[in-house]
Formats: sequence, structure tokens, C-alpha cells
Amino acid sequence: MKEQFKVIEIQPQTMKLKVNRASGCHSCSASSGCGTGILAKYFEHYSVFNKPLQEGVMAGDFVTLEISSSELFYRAFQLYILPLLALFAGGVLGDGLYPEQETMQIAFAFSGFFTSLLLTKYFVK
Repeated sequence: MKEQFKVIEIQPQTMKLKVNRASGCHSCSASSGCGTGILAKYFEHYSVFNKPLQEGVMAGDFVTLEISSSELFYRAFQLYILPLLALFAGGVLGDGLYPEQETMQIAFAFSGFFTSLLLTKYFVK
């Protein structure tokens, strides 16, 4: 998968890139009732991040970056499937430790979910 990014700032060792998020949510007829379409209205339609500086790149230039299909699948797994698995694992752990207390089971499930989100944010760059 290839994507084109605009260089918005050059720093000594890095370049700040901006990309517009391509989303079909704005053209879909179900966007008014879809959770993703509703949330897309409230957030920026672009992302900004840093990458190592490439030689000869100036602010205002466009650069193309590519990600392999396997890397894309791995990142999608980390962002979507791993938190769900942690939610279920936390629930099972809570059930094992507190079989009679449903609130503790729910607390363990949510703890697993939010812990996986924090770890994903920390480790996925």
C-alpha cells in the first residue's frame, strides 16, 4: 500500500508529514446512522507525524511511503483484535479469581482492554 504525504516541516533529523485521511464515510448513504461516520465529523481529516529526514526533501514537497501487506495486517491485528482478546482474557481471569462477583469480572475485563490499548499506543509507532 502506497500513500503520498506532504512535508510540512523540516527539523534537524526528522521531517513532519501530513496526510489527508481518505474515507468513504462522507460519501456513504448510511453515514448519518453509522458510528464511524458520526465520529468522522468530529475529528480532523488529516494526520500529522514524524519520520526520519530523507536527503533532498524540502518543506512543501510530497513524498511517497509504502507499507507491505503483511505489515498492514499485523498493525490492524494489534489495533483491533488484540484489545478484544485482552477484554475476553481479563473477563476469564476475573471469572477465575472472583466466580461469584460479576462486577469484579467486568472490572478485570475492562482493565485488560484498557491495558492493551495503552500498551498498543506505547509499542506501536
